[in-house]
Amino acid sequence: MASLNSHERSVIRHRAEASPALELQLGIATMLDVPAHKVLQDDLAEHASPWEQALAVESLGDSLPHEAGLYMFVWRPSINLVMADNSQSSFHQVLYIGQAGGSGQRGNTLRNRYRDYKKHLRGNPEHLWTEEPPTTRAGRLTYYLALRPLEFWFATVEDRSKIKNLEARLINLYNPPLNNQNRPKLRARLSTIPQPALRDS
Repeated sequence: MASLNSHERSVIRHRAEASPALELQLGIATMLDVPAHKVLQDDLAEHASPWEQALAVESLGDSLPHEAGLYMFVWRPSINLVMADNSQSSFHQVLYIGQAGGSGQRGNTLRNRYRDYKKHLRGNPEHLWTEEPPTTRAGRLTYYLALRPLEFWFATVEDRSKIKNLEARLINLYNPPLNNQNRPKLRARLSTIPQPALRDS
C-alpha cells in the first residue's frame, strides 16, 4: 500500500468527527442569467486563450507562461460518474479567482502570480479540524488551499485592459468563497416552511 500523504492522514484521523465546512453561496439571479453567461463565454473566447488545468502543487509555477491572464483554484472530488452514454463526468467547485497583469499589476504574469501562492499551498490540513477559520484573506487562503485534490486553471489574455472586467464577471458568476472583492450581492431569505405546532399528548 502506498504511503499516505498528510491530507489523507488528516481525513482518516478525523473521520469520526463532525466535518469542517466551507460556506458556498450561489446567487439565483446570476445562475438564471443565461444571456450573461453567453456574452461572458463569447468574450472569453475572443480575448482569452483556451483554459488549461494542472494540479496545484508548489512546483507548478515554473511551467506556467510568462504572460498576463486569469486563473482559478478549483476543487474537484476524486470521483467520476458514469453517464448513460458511457462518458464520465465530475463536478467542480471554484474556490478562488484571480488575475495576473491586469490594471495595477502591469508587470505581473501567471507564473509570477502563482509563486505568490506557494506559501498558501503549504497549509497544514490538520488545521481544518483543530483551528477556527481565519478572517484575513491570507489566512483563509492558507487554511482552505490545503484542500486536495486542488487544480489550477488558467488562461492567458493578450489585451491587459480586458482582464479586470473578465475577472469581475467570473467572480460574479461563480461567487468563489475565498474571494472578497466583486462578489455578487446576495440576500438571505427566511424560511417560509410552516412549523408544526406543539400539542399536548
